[in-house]
Amino acid sequence: MYYLVDKIYLERACFVKSVSCPNDHKRLKFKRVQEKTRKDVERAFRALKKRWHALKYPAPYMEAKKMSEVMYTCIILHNMILEDERNAICEYNENEIVPLIQAFEVGSAEYMSRREIVYDVEMHHVLRRDLTKHIWNVDHIDLNAEPVDDLEGQFSDEDVL
Repeated sequence: MYYLVDKIYLERACFVKSVSCPNDHKRLKFKRVQEKTRKDVERAFRALKKRWHALKYPAPYMEAKKMSEVMYTCIILHNMILEDERNAICEYNENEIVPLIQAFEVGSAEYMSRREIVYDVEMHHVLRRDLTKHIWNVDHIDLNAEPVDDLEGQFSDEDVL
């Protein structure tokens, strides 16, 4: 699993940052696809935060597992509302099993092993290179599309899902 992030994040194995200065068509295509996808995710999350106060102002004392459960609950409720309005993003599957986050004691061998994997900068570059190759081979992505700007805070109420 990995997360699409912008330039402020460190190079970690779980983060995929955009290429800051693409010097060929392959990297340019990757940059545009990554930015468009990240923008869509941010738009969806902003819509959820508008509807659910718990996501906009999470309790600082809440454990990661509990925050994950709150997030899943808000997404399910949001989709149920949309489904009720006949505008569902996806169908609800009551048999779907949502994986629980497994916690490890800080300092344990398992914790240190996983931390080492996440902090592997080389893995970050390998993942980005592999995704760049994959995206380059996808035919339906238009390279001539307008570049995506960082539109933080630029969405109106009409953009709410």
